[in-house]
Amino acid sequence: MNVSAASGALRALVALASLVVVVQLAGCGYHLRGMTQVDPAFERVHVSGLSKSGTVYRTLVAEFANADAELVDAPRDATARLVVESDTVEERASVVDPSADVRQYELLHQLRYRIELPDGSRTPSYEISQARNYNYDPTGVLASSSNEAQIRRELGELVGQLLFYRLLAPVDPDTLIAPGEGR
Repeated sequence: MNVSAASGALRALVALASLVVVVQLAGCGYHLRGMTQVDPAFERVHVSGLSKSGTVYRTLVAEFANADAELVDAPRDATARLVVESDTVEERASVVDPSADVRQYELLHQLRYRIELPDGSRTPSYEISQARNYNYDPTGVLASSSNEAQIRRELGELVGQLLFYRLLAPVDPDTLIAPGEGR
């Protein structure tokens, strides 16, 4: 066998091995990380109760775009509505030194929401909350303020991601509230 025939056979063998790997991956349901399939009921979602310039909303936009779905402006164009009942960030002292100076704060981001479906039924209200602590240095107020702003942004992103992942979970029909019911 000459060198060119051996080289051709080696290329054919590599191509065959590559094809086998691709077929196996396709058959096992593997998909690239970050690609998420949403339920058809959530392909076009209208969000009310969130500022479009807020971190949670911007995170939802990115997550929906990554999943080949979208947030729509008009409720009539939506396949479902996400109604945010409250979105608050609370700051409270978590560590106080003996001289009554605050040394650490806790930021608590809480979001309460429900999902409304096109037939008028809705889910009960659910809540997502995340908290983070940060050190406060009274001599470095600018650094502490910058740290707080960064943590607020990170909490908003995390709450937005958690909200998106909750929307991926199937809606339990037994928990739905019929139109006109006030449960």
